[in-house]
Amino acid sequence: MPYEDTLPLLALFLVITTFFFWLWQSSGQYQWAIIALIMFGVGCGVTTIDWLIETDKEQLELLLPVLAHAVEIKDIEAILDAIAPEKQPVREQAERVVRDVMPQQVLITRLKVDIQQGLVFSTAIANMLVRVTGSLGAGDTETIIVSVVVTLQKRNRWLVTGCIVEPADLMNERKATRAGQVIH
Repeated sequence: MPYEDTLPLLALFLVITTFFFWLWQSSGQYQWAIIALIMFGVGCGVTTIDWLIETDKEQLELLLPVLAHAVEIKDIEAILDAIAPEKQPVREQAERVVRDVMPQQVLITRLKVDIQQGLVFSTAIANMLVRVTGSLGAGDTETIIVSVVVTLQKRNRWLVTGCIVEPADLMNERKATRAGQVIH
């Protein structure tokens, strides 16, 4: 589907259905009622297909919050299971972060996923802003916002192949116009 969300498409079909239903009511010609029913059926069919088929982007949008929750509850097994077996430095980094930072809350506040279809494996790059509340060692609880770039590869399922965590540059993506409006 060219749309990740079919609600606008469904609304368009319902407007077209209403128009043809109105034509049938005002003219009394039954062919407008048939066209209205066809438009309604097509709109419902497209929505049903979109609901049944999960795209790669939707899979990643569901997987990444699950991994954030696994970090939050310190489920090392689930985290390591989501990392490609041959990526030992990424595995060590994940274990070190969970052990050293001791996160209490991990919340993805912004998520952008780009997918490139490959000849052998599809790859995806997920850019996220993540708010982490936790403590370093015996220190006080702190909340920080970090920028996380996760590289994933789809084999039988999506596996993490790289992860870069940096302090977030929140002002970098904002550009102001002459009128002072902020453009994202």
